[in-house]
Formats: sequence, C-alpha cells, structure tokens
Amino acid sequence: MLLIDFHTHRKTAEGVVTPRSFGIHPWRAGEEDAATFEAFKAAYAKQFDDAEIIGECGLDKVCASDWQTQKRLFEWQIRIADELKKPMVIHCVHAFNELLELRKGHTERIWAVHGFVGNAQLAAQLYRAGIWVSYGAALLDPKRQKVRNSLRDNPYPFLLETDESEAGIEAVYRAASETLDVDIERLSDTIKQNYIALFGQ
Repeated sequence: MLLIDFHTHRKTAEGVVTPRSFGIHPWRAGEEDAATFEAFKAAYAKQFDDAEIIGECGLDKVCASDWQTQKRLFEWQIRIADELKKPMVIHCVHAFNELLELRKGHTERIWAVHGFVGNAQLAAQLYRAGIWVSYGAALLDPKRQKVRNSLRDNPYPFLLETDESEAGIEAVYRAASETLDVDIERLSDTIKQNYIALFGQ
C-alpha cells in the first residue's frame, strides 16, 4: 500500500512518498525580501527549479510579518509557479478571501491549502477556484469534530499530510479511513489518484 504525505517538515518513513517543495513562508516575509521580482527569482532559481511543488507560501493575518510584504512575496511565488508550471502548497490563516482574489487570472495549476481545518462549504468554494485542501493531524484530535465533518462532507479531491506533527502519516490515513468509513487500501488508491492529478495538468 502506497502512502503519500503531501506536506511535512519531518523526515518521512521509508516507503512514504513526499514531494520536494520550496517556498518562502509568510512568517519569513521580510527576512527573505528582495527589491524586485527578478532579484528574488534569481536568488532562489535553483531551489525553485529543483522543487516539484512551489511553497509552502501564502498569507497569514495572525503572524507578525508585514501584510504587504507577505502579499508581494506570495504574488512573486505565484508568478514563478506559473512560469515553471508547478502546483503550489499554500499556508492560509484568516485570509481565504484574499487567497481567492489572488487566484483569479493567475494560474491554471492546482494550489492546495495544507493543514485545512475549515468546513466543507469552504472546501467547495476553494475547489471551484482550482484550490484543493489537504487534511492533517487535526483528524486525530477527538475535539476537532468540525475537521472530520469537513472531510466526510467534502466530495472533492483532497490530500493527507503530517506537517509538523509527530504522528506518522499512517495514523492520519487511519483517521481519515475511519471518518470516511472506507477501507484504508481504497483510501490509499484515492489519494494516489489525487496526487497524480495534482501534477497531471
């Protein structure tokens, strides 16, 4: 059975597939700033070329980073993803309206919001804009019924991840399998097909 950990900051177990990604996180906006798009692109050209996915990047209204700097860095990374024809992994906190606005006219590649904890209605709104969601270790928390309801009621393609959780991806798969009331092997096949589609456009 193939397990795919869409987004993680930890070393993955042997046999687990994790895409190579590179991006400037909104928490680092300002630390990794550049005067122009061309300077930014040149500074990280090799990292972006080597990555399979651009990110984690995005928008975060709760963190201390300057909002306008966040937006500028995110827009630059959208341009790079467009040029390289690569999907994106998105960090988004209290900024979904802005995320949806930035999505318009920018790219045909799939974006995926990682660590999604919103409801199924938001997941549907994002999907219609070409943005998928990825569920993580929140599925393991018995107090996070909203997240499990979101997964159960979301008919659209999704991914699974561990992010910074010490829980292995196997535990996330088991929680998703129980939430959806499907066999874990069948779930694995679904995630595999979603993962292929992520890169298949």
